[in-house]
Amino acid sequence: MATMKDIARMAGVSVATVSYCINGTKHVKQATRDRIMQAVEALNYVPNDSARTLRCESTREFGVVFPDIEDLSRSEILKGIISAAEEADYSLQIAFSYNSPKLERKIIDRYISKQVSGLIIITCQPENVSYFRNTIVISNIPVVFLDRAPDRIDANLLAFDNYQACLYLTRRLLDAGYRRIALMSGHHKLFSEMECIRGFTDAVEERGLSMDPHRVLETEMSKEAAFRSTMFHLLSDPPQAILASSEQLTLGIIEALQLAGVSVPEQTCVITLGTDCWNRSNYLPTVIHTSRAAYAMGVSSIQLLQKNLKAPQFFEKEFMLFHDNIVDQPVVLPPAPALYQPKPPRRTLRILSPNLPTTAALESAARQFEQQYQIRVEVDYVSYSELFHAIDQCGNDPAPPYDLYYFDVSWLEYVARKEIFWDLTPFFQSRESIRHSLVPKNLHNCWFGDRYHGFPIVGGAHILFYRRDLFDDPFIRRQFEAMYNAPLRVPKTWTEFNAVARFFTREYNPYSPTAFGTAVIGSIHEECALEILVRLWSYGGDLFDRNGNPIFNTPQNLKGLRSLVESCRCAKQPTGEMTIQESFRLFGTGQVAMLLSFTEYATMINNNIEGDIISSIDCAMLPGKSPANVGWNMGVAKHSPNKEHCLALMEWLCQKQTSYYMTILNGQSVVADPHQNHELRKLFPWLSLVAEGQSCAQDRRYPIVGRDRLIAPAETERILYRLLHKILNEELTIPEALEHGQAAFMQLVKG
Repeated sequence: MATMKDIARMAGVSVATVSYCINGTKHVKQATRDRIMQAVEALNYVPNDSARTLRCESTREFGVVFPDIEDLSRSEILKGIISAAEEADYSLQIAFSYNSPKLERKIIDRYISKQVSGLIIITCQPENVSYFRNTIVISNIPVVFLDRAPDRIDANLLAFDNYQACLYLTRRLLDAGYRRIALMSGHHKLFSEMECIRGFTDAVEERGLSMDPHRVLETEMSKEAAFRSTMFHLLSDPPQAILASSEQLTLGIIEALQLAGVSVPEQTCVITLGTDCWNRSNYLPTVIHTSRAAYAMGVSSIQLLQKNLKAPQFFEKEFMLFHDNIVDQPVVLPPAPALYQPKPPRRTLRILSPNLPTTAALESAARQFEQQYQIRVEVDYVSYSELFHAIDQCGNDPAPPYDLYYFDVSWLEYVARKEIFWDLTPFFQSRESIRHSLVPKNLHNCWFGDRYHGFPIVGGAHILFYRRDLFDDPFIRRQFEAMYNAPLRVPKTWTEFNAVARFFTREYNPYSPTAFGTAVIGSIHEECALEILVRLWSYGGDLFDRNGNPIFNTPQNLKGLRSLVESCRCAKQPTGEMTIQESFRLFGTGQVAMLLSFTEYATMINNNIEGDIISSIDCAMLPGKSPANVGWNMGVAKHSPNKEHCLALMEWLCQKQTSYYMTILNGQSVVADPHQNHELRKLFPWLSLVAEGQSCAQDRRYPIVGRDRLIAPAETERILYRLLHKILNEELTIPEALEHGQAAFMQLVKG
């Protein structure tokens, strides 16, 4: 059997240092701790149970780590823990991770260093087996996991019997004639949520019914995530019943149903796995709750730790299930509702838009607008080029097919000079509260030539998304420092960005945890142009001067293009096929370490996520602090017969509650209120960067007035697009591309 001396010899440290590290009695540098833990794992070292128990018993203190106590069952569990600990004469250290794996690890490490007698954990990172093995198992500290536990670790687990609860409830619904039933749960990789899905699926399949996979919705365990999932996936065809795995999810479900005017339980019956309380005022009155002994689970967790401490040599880890009771015995279900039939609206507003997340959020949230005004919002989606062509045609169309048209902020001067849209200046001047409710930069993006030509609908900022877990990993940090003789940090310049991207690209670093350092979006000329411009600007370059004269062939632009080409070498090829959607898929599946994109698309991370990556993602300012001014506006067709309804939609969008809904559905809003809301900033950390990003954002200055015609912005962007692809295909060198570009831009403006 290995000893501390063996560990010390392999790690190249003293026996005392090994003892400090394993027992947490003194601080040990992270690099040294990593070497010791690698030796511990290699030698399969197991500390002495009795010695550990004697030390822990002397502290008579337990550490408790919960993600939060927003769910009533968690607060009841905590009450049980506190009561049982007081009765057993133990004190408690209680902390919350707020679903941050990094914070959870920090809390657990602190508890171990204080030599607490035991731990009670609801972990937000059960898949992080190596961490728990190298801390809790190696330290030999008694631990009770609640609801979920790391795989392949011999540990105590107390959980609710979600399988039997969901199996029973789904059977009862089917017996009562319900057929369109949905389940909303957390992700199946969590034990408690996997059991919900298994019980629901088994109940459906044992009746010989076909299982519709779209009726099982897995989401983050928050009311906001449940609201978003309900709005996007259930309201177009509301189910007769929704079964939720927690009361937190139920809050989001109810909010969405109320917003859409779906009554509970008359049109949709909602059932939630709840907790045992004497007072019914804790319950949503229209929701059916189960009753689970959460308080008893808390008491049992303390008793289990005491049992572990009393006889550690003979203690066998326990797995205990707590069964649900139903609040009202037997379960009384309302009659299965008829299939939901929405009332036909009196009027319809038609919108033409590119495929943007904010538009999808608007389309979903507009169910409330329809309830309030009896005006349906219908959206058609087209490509950028098709949209621009449609806008170009609608100005003189006496009967335009759409009432509202999206237009990019870079198109503002073009649509203004052609006077395509209805003048909204009187609308904004007569409604001072609306002007003040909007983010100033977004409102400014509608203003040209002393007029407002549109209403801002998409704002946000151009930022850097990155994998925080990779940047914080001690082994990766040491490897980077050895390679570059500099610390690994979030890049602040393009030179740093390319060095970090190269380090995280497996072609250049076979030990990289990701295949690619970054992704360069180049499938569409508008998006490709933004990749180019932010590099040019950061080096002091540009396309045109303030008088509209081309200034492309410059030393500054030479540096900018070289920087971009270097980034492309660290990205998945070919760049010309990389879409925004594909870039987020690569990022969400862990293939890319860093990604330049817009807050408008940030919620795509949730849609493409795999594993625990979502909790590891962070964001920062764009390298070089040269982001592009981005956004979309809605223009009102001059000859639309529904102008007043368009104004009603704009006023509704500026309401505080609507802006919260839009933010939760998409992660941003052009209304200022959500940017100051602490709950939303915690959910969507990029909101805190929007103001700073917009303050230093640069406008895309494209020549619009040519010699004898107006120049569409896409003409400028296509020149950039073709030049970059010729460089990447080695048809042109960078200096040659600068010469070609200068000539092409001169031809564009001079004719």
